[in-house]
Amino acid sequence: MKKLIIVSLFIVLFLLGGWLFWHHSATLADFMHPTVKYAIWAFIIGAMVTISLPMGAIAGLAFKPGPRVTAAFTAFGGGALLAALSVELIAPTVEEIVGQAASPTGMGHDHGTALQTMGALIVGCLGGGFLFYTLDELINSKGGFLRKVGTTINFLKHKSGNTTITSKEVEKGHKEGVEEHGGAPMAIWLGLLIDGIPESFVIGAGFLSLLSIKLGAGIEPGFSEVLPYTLIAGLFLSNFPEALSASLGMKKSGLSTGKIMLLWMSLVLIIAIGALVGYYIGSSIPHELEIGIEGLAAGAMLTMIAQTMIPEAVHLGGTKIVGLATLVGYLSAVAFKIFE
Repeated sequence: MKKLIIVSLFIVLFLLGGWLFWHHSATLADFMHPTVKYAIWAFIIGAMVTISLPMGAIAGLAFKPGPRVTAAFTAFGGGALLAALSVELIAPTVEEIVGQAASPTGMGHDHGTALQTMGALIVGCLGGGFLFYTLDELINSKGGFLRKVGTTINFLKHKSGNTTITSKEVEKGHKEGVEEHGGAPMAIWLGLLIDGIPESFVIGAGFLSLLSIKLGAGIEPGFSEVLPYTLIAGLFLSNFPEALSASLGMKKSGLSTGKIMLLWMSLVLIIAIGALVGYYIGSSIPHELEIGIEGLAAGAMLTMIAQTMIPEAVHLGGTKIVGLATLVGYLSAVAFKIFE
């Protein structure tokens, strides 16, 4: 296990070092078509955000933090993710609708357009919430609830009809689930995937929004000028505790350390590709549809926070720890807005 952790750390350092080299080189990618260059940027941002997944898994497997520490990290991540959604996704759209901000795609400020855009946002958020709920229930029924404490709690509540689940019931339900589903590695991976896919589109859309503003002003932006810092910080800070908590649950389910790390590294690649796809989709569809897709992702992620992250943190650490840690996480992500 120690060797694997060392190797994983080297992988993380190599990826970060490679990005720093690419970012500070003045000669790389000058020959590329702008669309290709921006697509590569979207991919890199997706990898930057999700590299905290294997980092969190390494921390969880190496240090095995106690329930209170895990609860604080989880609540902190939930707060950071809430900041990313509210500041980078919902607030800019609302500002466009009320006419306080110029739309990067030239959206009009007339009453009809405002209603259409607000409708797209609301319908998208509701659709994302119902989609996440449906997929989560489907995956959980196949053993995906074993991926972390929050999904186990939610599954047991739905199954038993009880509003309160004790620690002993969680341990018993987890043990029975492992015996029934044999660890369910594929279901666990799919569960992690439906947690991660929405954020990949959010990354691509957030990057595209800043890029559109710069290009619309006639500015050829540098990489650091189109980074949605609050969004990146919120997702990065939320991914770390999510992987930390989930890796402990996956280990209890009988998965080897090697398989656990492979699952997380595969998600880094998939979400980075998803960010690239989100950039391409956002640049080629009508504005209202783009807002609807952003709402879909935001609704899914908000539902995930309320359905799994916060209940898990409360179960592990109690409401006092969760409240303050969520606040600190929210403010930490918002503070990154100063870099934009």
